[in-house]
Order: sequence, then C-alpha cells, then structure tokens
Amino acid sequence: MSSTGLSAEPPSLDPGGSAALLSRQAKRRRFRRRTLPYLFIFPWILGVIIFQAYPILDSFYHSFTIYDVFQPAKWIGIRNYVNLVENAYTRKALLNTLLYVGVSVPGGLVVGLLQALLLNVKVRGLQLFRTLAIVPGTVPVAGAAAVSLFIWSPSLGLINSLLKAFGLPWRQAWLSDPVMVKWIFIFMTIQGGIGMLIFLAGLQNVPQELYDASKIDGAKSLQTLFSVTLPMLTPYTLFNLLTSLIGAFQYFAGPMLMTGGGPAGGSTFYAQLIYENAFKYFKMGHAAALAWILFVICVVIVVSVFRSSASWVYYEGGN
Repeated sequence: MSSTGLSAEPPSLDPGGSAALLSRQAKRRRFRRRTLPYLFIFPWILGVIIFQAYPILDSFYHSFTIYDVFQPAKWIGIRNYVNLVENAYTRKALLNTLLYVGVSVPGGLVVGLLQALLLNVKVRGLQLFRTLAIVPGTVPVAGAAAVSLFIWSPSLGLINSLLKAFGLPWRQAWLSDPVMVKWIFIFMTIQGGIGMLIFLAGLQNVPQELYDASKIDGAKSLQTLFSVTLPMLTPYTLFNLLTSLIGAFQYFAGPMLMTGGGPAGGSTFYAQLIYENAFKYFKMGHAAALAWILFVICVVIVVSVFRSSASWVYYEGGN
C-alpha cells in the first residue's frame, strides 16, 4: 500500500472474459460476411419470386380451371388440355408453328453462317459492310411489318410491281393465300441478325495455327471449311440453335400486325393463339394450358439438342 492509500499493482485481466469477447466479435463478423451478400441480392430474389415464380405457379394452377378474370376460377381438371388437343384450330396453329420452326431455324443458321464467312474476309470497307448486315436485325417489328405490307401488297406492292415490269404472270394477293402466307413469314425472318454476329465472333476465335496446318497438309478452301472452320464453330452453332428454337416457338408480332392470323388461320401461330385466348376471349385457363404445352415442347426439344450435342459439338481443349 502506498502512502496515498492506493494500490500500485496493475489491475488483473480476466483471460477467460477476453477470449469470450473476441469469440463473440469473430462470430458477429462471420455472420455479417455470410449474410451481407444475401442482403444485397434480396431485392432481386424478391423480384424473381413475385414477378416470375409466382406467375409461373399460378398459371400452372389456372391451366386446370375455367377462369375469365371476372369470376372466381373453377377447377375442371385436365379438361382444358383435352379440349386443346381435340381442337382443330389449335392443331393448325401448332402445325404452322412447327413448319415455321423447321424451316426458319435451319435457314437462319445457314444464312447467318454465310454472312459471317463473307464478313470475315479482309476487304476495304469491311466495317461498313458489317454495319449494313446487322441493320435489318435492329429494325423495330412494327416498322418491319409496315414495310413488309407495302412490299407484298397486291395492288401497289413492290413484288407485284417487279413481276409486272418483267412481264411475268405470277402476280397475286400474296397475303390472302392461306398457304403462301406461311412461307412469306418464313422468308421474312430468315436472316443473319444476332446469330451472324455470334458466328463472326466464333470465326475470329479460330486459331490461325489450324489454318496454317491445313495449308501445309494441302487442304483446299472447301476442305478447310468442313475440317477446321465448321468443327470449331460448333459451340456457337449450338448456342444459336437453342436461342433460335426458343425464339421461333414464340413467333408472334409479325403475323399479328400484318394479317391477324388470317386468312383462314393460315398465319396463326401458337403464341398468337395464347394471346387471343388470354386477352381477346379472356379464357385464361385455356391460355395457361396452351402456354404449358408450349413449355413442355420447348423443354423436350432443348433437352434433346443438349443430349445430342455431345456427339457433334467440339470444345477446344475439352472432350
């Protein structure tokens, strides 16, 4: 004891208390590190649940009901699906869509690849040609539909005017023919577009060493195309194929704006049938059933393409 009456010894520390405090602090830091990322993505998760997951599940439920928005839904089981399978108009729209997919998707891939091959050649003004090639894909659908109506018009249309100028007897009301109108929409949508850009990016990623090796082996241009270029482009082909398939099954705007699905259902595609049932006739149950049938068809096709890709898609440095 000092003369002041206070102890000169330092206060003793409690090792156990300090360790417990540090442990609690470490736990709080770990908790913050683990939860903070989820707090940042919580708005996105909430948006997915409210605007995507819930509508998907709700549409699945309503596909088994009669629902017109104004009255409560009435459960009817699988009757919507049975009625749609037996409905001739639904089958016609599905056949129109399958024809469109079966022709426009391979045609678009071929045209996109040919455009990419041409635009990969080093010539003067290459950037201008690339810009001109991608411009048609940037035109709004409504504008393209208006121009197409003028081109195919039976009286003042560009096609009939050219046929008349050359004295050819093939002039007709193109959009009034239930058979011809399908092929007009197919012809309108076969273009390179974004697929051409993806193929072009793939061409620029093909190693030059492969082309040099093919030249040393004496391969001609066509042999190099089929032995080097196309195999190296298969991952890009797979991507374009999948996106084109999904987009083609949802083809809607052009026929809706130009013909409204006519004549005689000749240009009625599956997506338009969903729209009409939902927002024209307010048959939400029918529309939901149509949407789920389309979803199943797309899933089956996409899965089949993925499973087959192991036999024809080549990844550099992989199997």
